[in-house]
Amino acid sequence: MRILFLLFVFLGFAFSQDVSVKASVSASQVFIGDVFDYKVEVVTKEGAGVTLPSFVGNLGSFEIRDLKTSEEKLKDGLVKTIHSAVLNTFVSGDFALAPQEVQVVFEADTVVTLTDPVAIRVLPRTTEADVDILEAEGPVSVPGTPWYVFALIAFGVLLLALLFVFLWKYLKRNVTEKVLPPYEEAMLALSILREKKIADSDQGQYFMELGFIVRRYVEKRFKVDILDATVAELKQRMSCVAGLPEAFKMGVVSLAVETEPVKFAKVNLEKDRVLHWENFAFELLEKTKPVPEEEKKSGEKR
Repeated sequence: MRILFLLFVFLGFAFSQDVSVKASVSASQVFIGDVFDYKVEVVTKEGAGVTLPSFVGNLGSFEIRDLKTSEEKLKDGLVKTIHSAVLNTFVSGDFALAPQEVQVVFEADTVVTLTDPVAIRVLPRTTEADVDILEAEGPVSVPGTPWYVFALIAFGVLLLALLFVFLWKYLKRNVTEKVLPPYEEAMLALSILREKKIADSDQGQYFMELGFIVRRYVEKRFKVDILDATVAELKQRMSCVAGLPEAFKMGVVSLAVETEPVKFAKVNLEKDRVLHWENFAFELLEKTKPVPEEEKKSGEKR
């Protein structure tokens, strides 16, 4: 039995001679935030199982960015297993990556060993030399904006404001239509029609405009819808107009009936009839214009 025990011890010792471990880093000095490689290389017989049970949790202040394992076949039936980690840290100082436990299992034999600690220095981004340079140069002065730049900006804003006010008043004045009372509107339109003197050259156009002026005046003055009425509709609606003398009711209808052929069939009337209807329009306005009291009430309603 004692001989058998010594045999197992000898075989385990012999197997341990075929295991080698090495830990290394790609750079022994880095800056805060820089990444570097940390490798643990294990050389064993082919077919052996290699594990690092505390590899991930034994790195102190260093963070793992990437982790991988690879194998490389060597001569004489050996295999190199490489555990690689990409590390970085945001803490400066001198560090030693702790020894890593390596377990190698081959058939019935197990070898447990440790890597050597690996020293690494992490430097801050601003070194003492950089601080000395900054202190020698002194604070950097940024030139301020000249006062006249602000003055120009204020002047430009004032001009834009004045331009806006001017345009607003101008547009408001031109867009807002001045509404005239029915009598004043009709008298102005009749005066313009008389000055155009188109009755001799184009009676159709003349009576188109005259009929429109008369109808618009009656519609606005007596609140009756006749502007677009046909002759038949005009007769019916004019009979219901309150406050307009009967002679003028009949006159408005007669104007439409007599001038219908002139407007649409190019038939001309005698000059005395043209003058008659022009005088009728002026008389209609003068005899039916609002009296002062009625104008006062109408103004109060508006």
